Amino acid sequence: MPGATPPNQQNLLDFTHEAVIALDEDERITFWNRGAERMYGWTAAEASGQTLPELLRADCLRDAADALRSQERAATRTREFVSSRKDGTTLWVAASLSVRHSDEGQPVGFVAVHRDVTDRKQAEAKLRASEARMRALVDASPLGIDIMDLAGHPVFYNPKCVELHGLDLADAHDRGWTEAIHPDDRARVVSSWYEAAEARQAWFQTYRFLHRDGRVVWVSGRAAPMFVDGVPVGYAGTLEDITPLKQAEADRERLLDAERELRVQAERATRQRDETLAVVAHDLRNFISTILLGVARLERPGLSEEDRARRVAVIKRSAEATEYLIRDLLDASRIESGTLAIERSRVDFAALFRGVVELMQPRAAELGIVLDYEVAEDSLEVSGDRSRLMQVLLNLLDNALKFTPPPGRVSLQARRSGGEVEIAVEDSGRGIDAEALPHVFDRYWQAKRASRAGAGLGLTIAKGIVEAHGGRIWVESAPGRGTVFRFTIPDPSASSS
Repeated sequence: MPGATPPNQQNLLDFTHEAVIALDEDERITFWNRGAERMYGWTAAEASGQTLPELLRADCLRDAADALRSQERAATRTREFVSSRKDGTTLWVAASLSVRHSDEGQPVGFVAVHRDVTDRKQAEAKLRASEARMRALVDASPLGIDIMDLAGHPVFYNPKCVELHGLDLADAHDRGWTEAIHPDDRARVVSSWYEAAEARQAWFQTYRFLHRDGRVVWVSGRAAPMFVDGVPVGYAGTLEDITPLKQAEADRERLLDAERELRVQAERATRQRDETLAVVAHDLRNFISTILLGVARLERPGLSEEDRARRVAVIKRSAEATEYLIRDLLDASRIESGTLAIERSRVDFAALFRGVVELMQPRAAELGIVLDYEVAEDSLEVSGDRSRLMQVLLNLLDNALKFTPPPGRVSLQARRSGGEVEIAVEDSGRGIDAEALPHVFDRYWQAKRASRAGAGLGLTIAKGIVEAHGGRIWVESAPGRGTVFRFTIPDPSASSS
């Protein structure tokens, strides 16, 4: 082969696993060692006189010699490229190209050294693919994934971490990550973290983040130490969003609390019902006993007309009281079942107040209480059931007279407010305790059960009648400052006008 390497050098080069190739000044092959034969499949005779770009089908080598000529004497050009073998298969090659000089220092050609790096390139490609898969998994993970150094400083966050606490890696640098922890949890979490890191132990805590947007995010945080050749290098951790779980737990607790409260209310209502039924039974027995006793005395011979009239009046009052008691029980049942009937007509409150005051005035005078009324307008009318509205006023007045000591005052007022009429029944009585206010409209409830003052249905019935009219009823009271019961009755005609 022209320009062949001396025999002793050629024998030495044949022992190397790398391909050693000599080129003349025209970049044609003049030497092709056995390493080149093994790597590419062509014999030295087959390769002699050809150029590397043509033989190896590697166009990237075409400008290599020209680029090398323009550099300094000792320069070497390196590159990695995909080459072809004689059988058509490909391989990755790491190549170096240097200028070959004569003894006089004149360039006489080039020396190329090629090394098969296919295995390394394939390993690097697999590693890149593995890293890409891992990056995709980490980025798509429903868990926050983070890496901390041994000092507890974050060095990596995946997007889920940022979503959970709102801090990117720059914001979380050093101990900035602790600022995202809820102030009520911060001391506990940070202390436990550094204790675990110092002992090189695994770490677990449940705590809250206070997100930058104001949300409170519950997380379950875990971390485990990472070791390289038995030496700790940091921590890898996960953050699981458990906010829905915590919300479900809170909802369950609220439901349990509501269930307990309903059970307490049911038990209280049952006790009140039983107590009321005892009162009702006692009152009915008294009324019936009075009626039977009056009838028995009427049957006695020789009874004077005056005594007869008195006995008849007693029987009549007892019968009326029995009727009122039964009516209240029936009304309460209708209200509870939603079948209370309302027969509407135009109701004038001035006339209604006059009728109610006339009925209650004798009882008020007997108790030493002043009973008056005031209507803000000459004509204050609504669409409602007159008899039912009178029943509400009588119940409220009865309640006011019952709990107002003499000398006292009970007043009725009515005024228009927007599209409704507001009625107030105000007394100067002893007032209602704060803890009793939420229960005044409860069925069977009474301010003083020991007074045996009736079935405790009057205010419940008043509330049912008002609500059946589409209105509202409420109470304002404080101990020693009297009580005001207010209710409203809508008046669509006034609102539309």
